[in-house]
Amino acid sequence: MIAKRMNLARSLSYRSGACALVLAYLSSTVLPVSAAEYRLGPQDKVRIKIYEWRASRDEIFEWNALNDVFVVGAGGTLSLPFAGEIAAAGLTPAEVSAHIGDGLMEKMGLGRRPDASVEVVEFRPFFILGEVGQPGAFPYQPGLTVLQAVSLAGGIKSEAERPMRLERERIQSRGEISLIGLERLGLIARKARLEAELANLEAITFPKELTDLGNDVVATNSMAQEQLIFEARQKAVHTQIQALDDLAGFLEKELVSLEKQLGFLDKQIELIEKELGNVSSLVARGIAPAPREMALERALAQIQSERLTSETGLLRARQEISKTNLLKLELRNNHANEVATSLREAESALAATERRAETALHLLHESETLAPVPIDLIKYSIVRTSDAGTETIAAGETTQVLPGDTVKVEVPLSPQQASIGNVTGTARQTQATANMDF
Repeated sequence: MIAKRMNLARSLSYRSGACALVLAYLSSTVLPVSAAEYRLGPQDKVRIKIYEWRASRDEIFEWNALNDVFVVGAGGTLSLPFAGEIAAAGLTPAEVSAHIGDGLMEKMGLGRRPDASVEVVEFRPFFILGEVGQPGAFPYQPGLTVLQAVSLAGGIKSEAERPMRLERERIQSRGEISLIGLERLGLIARKARLEAELANLEAITFPKELTDLGNDVVATNSMAQEQLIFEARQKAVHTQIQALDDLAGFLEKELVSLEKQLGFLDKQIELIEKELGNVSSLVARGIAPAPREMALERALAQIQSERLTSETGLLRARQEISKTNLLKLELRNNHANEVATSLREAESALAATERRAETALHLLHESETLAPVPIDLIKYSIVRTSDAGTETIAAGETTQVLPGDTVKVEVPLSPQQASIGNVTGTARQTQATANMDF
């Protein structure tokens, strides 16, 4: 019996040792990137496997609920079931494995820490920009150098491609400058028309910037178009004002007529009241019949009713005259506000075209002065962010690139081209300004 127990103990000890070796192997399994040196960061994808040795059953138990691929979040943590938020940024896969085991043991109330393996399945990307064929973000590869990164981005733009690009930019800049010039002429003419409307002038005074262009088709058409708009708007406003003036004139005549009618009615009332007084005196003495008195009273009441109606019409006419005057004032104010708003918009658009013209001129200047440079003048740099902050590192073709790095590829002017550009820059700017169709 004792021998059997010893053999069983040896068997369990052997199996435990074998299982421990298996778990140790699983814990250290990562991509072939110096796991001791590589530190995780946001956007890294890792595959996590959790195993637990259960001596009572003589088996290795796999935690299938946690065996999955997870992404390090923007906050630098891994969000895992049961274990919760596990810090990962700045840690090696082995350190994260230990934290996962500790977290599970603490939150699940385990007697011993389970073994966890963290395997990097996809590194966070690196970025490349500048004079490359396809700038952008690319998946990181272990041991990546600057030259390999440039290769992934389509390589350096060829010398044949650079002049073509510059020529395209030059053509586009000239075309944009021409379009801006046409737009600017139209805005200047519109601004002159709105200023004339706001000042209630009878004609537009176009600036010399337009009139000095002589037979320029665009300038002539812009002024003619704004002149037609000015005349049409003036005619529309005058027509509405004239209609209101005519209505006010009609009401004034009606007012005069009603006032005369009130005078006649007052005279009739005065005569009837006088006659009624005499008849009433005769009726009281028995000389005149009573129906005569009643007829005069009815006539007086009717005349008084007509007077009241005329007086009401008189008040209504005065009210309508006031409303007409208010409508005229409102029409003028609305027109002035509309013109002022349109004028502000035209001035803003004109200022925007000035800024666009400056940008287009600058681009045209660059396109005309830049030229291909020898390949040995290409400059590489790496922008890298760490706990200490962001730094820019001068790099060469064999410099190692890390995940999250931004590789910048610059092709500067040669010293000779730069000196030529500095001397002639102002002259080219002046010439480009003179060539604009303004």
